[in-house]
Amino acid sequence: MKPISSFACVATCLLVLAGAAQATEQETMTNARPASAVAPAGAVRTMKFTTHHAVPATLTLRRDTPINDGWKPQFRFAGQTDFHTCEFHLPKTGQLVQRGETATGTLLCTTPWQLYDNGLAFEAFEDGKKVADGTLRP
Repeated sequence: MKPISSFACVATCLLVLAGAAQATEQETMTNARPASAVAPAGAVRTMKFTTHHAVPATLTLRRDTPINDGWKPQFRFAGQTDFHTCEFHLPKTGQLVQRGETATGTLLCTTPWQLYDNGLAFEAFEDGKKVADGTLRP
């Protein structure tokens, strides 16, 4: 039995995430950065998401003050330089997330965004300072 490559795992996760998050479009890109050396030139390298689609995510808070449902920092997704305004929604009413805690919730962005072939990670910023990081989860 052959072991599964990490690229195959990432590709599978992205495809599952596309279905779960109702991705609206997949586009072939040959200039995605960083381009995967393993993938063929015509490989699907992006997934585009429209607004108003809640995407499951896990977030670890790095700032000193706690957050609650509807927190709206600027998010930057793996391999990108653009920031997106998104809300992080928690599953329980009145739930607070303290510094160092990891919470599961959903991201709901106000602008269309996309993922490249370089992972499911993201970072959250307030006033240019990184205050949280996390992972989209299929």
